[in-house]
This record gives sequence, structure tokens and C-alpha cells, in this order.
Amino acid sequence: MKIQETQSVQLPLSGIANNLEITAKSFPLFPSSIEIIWQVSGDTVLKEGTITLPAEIVAAWGTDDSIVKDYVLQQLGLVEEVEPTPTEEEEVVEEPIIETPEEEIVESTPTEETPPTE
Repeated sequence: MKIQETQSVQLPLSGIANNLEITAKSFPLFPSSIEIIWQVSGDTVLKEGTITLPAEIVAAWGTDDSIVKDYVLQQLGLVEEVEPTPTEEEEVVEEPIIETPEEEIVESTPTEETPPTE
């Protein structure tokens, strides 16, 4: 996952972070909280730590991991970089090439005009 630089980072980062790895420590069934290990990295930065997910996040987690990802990003003060979707103006629609047969060229021989008779 790529993350984009932001001005409101709660931890001091000495560089641009572009990767976030999140690992959940093992937990019992029906936990009231879960400890998460996070690691932020980039070309010149590497930070890691732990965050405890509160009960409401644990309860909402289910099968959608983005709930945990969004919570961790929020706690770290980071914003995920989202690929822009092309607008209608940017979309290139290729129109099919339709070949039309060339018109037949009919050569005609000039005919002599006869003057009208009176």
C-alpha cells in the first residue's frame, strides 16, 4: 500500500514514507482489544511501533481489513495515496476504423456532339 506525504504527521518522520505494513499479534477469540504492529518505511525512513485497537474497531473489523488500515493510518496521521480515476475528458475512446471501398472510377470516352439540326 502506498501512502502519501501529509503535513500533520504525529510522529516525526525524517523522509517520505511510501509503505505501511500492519501485522496483528495473535489474540484470543472474542477479544476486547487487539495489539497491532505497524511499520512505516520509504527510501530514507523506517519507523515501527504498536497500536492497540479499541473494542469498537475490533467489533467492526469482521472480514474488511480496511477498517484496521484506516484506523492505523489515522492514528499515525498519514493519508493513503489513492490512484486517480480518469475523468470523462481524460478517457480516450478509440473509434473503430471503418474502411469504405473506393468508388469505382468509370472512364468514359468523350462523345462527339452533333449540332442540332433545324
